[in-house]
Amino acid sequence: MNTDIVNGRRNERKRCNEAAMRTKRPLRVGYINAIRYWGAPVPKTDLASNRVHVSVPRAQDRNHIAGVTFHVFSGKEEYCKYEYERFWMASPAMAWAQMATYCDTEALATIASAFASREERRKKARKDDFAAYLDASPRFAGKRKCEEALPYIVEDTDSPPETPLFGILLDSGLGRPYANYLVRLRHGTRLIDMAYPDCKVGFEYQGAYHASPEQMRKDAARFNELQHNGWTIIMVTADDLRTEESRRAFIEMVRDIVNRQRHLHYWLAANGSQ
Repeated sequence: MNTDIVNGRRNERKRCNEAAMRTKRPLRVGYINAIRYWGAPVPKTDLASNRVHVSVPRAQDRNHIAGVTFHVFSGKEEYCKYEYERFWMASPAMAWAQMATYCDTEALATIASAFASREERRKKARKDDFAAYLDASPRFAGKRKCEEALPYIVEDTDSPPETPLFGILLDSGLGRPYANYLVRLRHGTRLIDMAYPDCKVGFEYQGAYHASPEQMRKDAARFNELQHNGWTIIMVTADDLRTEESRRAFIEMVRDIVNRQRHLHYWLAANGSQ
């Protein structure tokens, strides 16, 4: 994944530098180009992926440059520039805000969560950075949608699909789950993608990374160890989150399991059992 991020950033830098050479004016890049540049997944959108998308504060500031699309954006300007780059790049928070008119709330939360990844090399922002950007920014198109996305941003996750999982669990009425929950065991610690520790129910998202035989063996050993220590582990796949129907079926199953385990744990606690 890190290789893909590095290559994506290299490609964006090349594309933006070439566009900047076609004008003498400062080129302030954002939108999907900034999303790719900073290493987050680009959601489905009608923005042309082969163009450089730049922002200007006023309509009269737009220009005609080959391969460049101009957008009027009235949010707070927040850019960075390296000496070897000919363009200015929107910050992760600004790029996230710019995408609000082109994707839904869940996609916005996924973008921000990717920027707030647990892995240090991929982390470009923290959840508080997005809230701070909105507080400091004047009104812009999509600001309300950004505010609606804030509670669904998950900090320190390992993969983008964990964000939709967090969202449907948060909306299920079961309470706010813990992301990347650390379980301390006798012979070390184990991470669970998402968890309700009060009843020891955990969720593990099974993406393509988990399909290799070696990773499957590691996952099996880890899950067996967690279950031996009283945890119930629910495996989650893309099919569970793909449609509204599959999400409803999934969350009905989850409610049944979590409520049953909570009743069991409360009963054990009330009767002095461990």
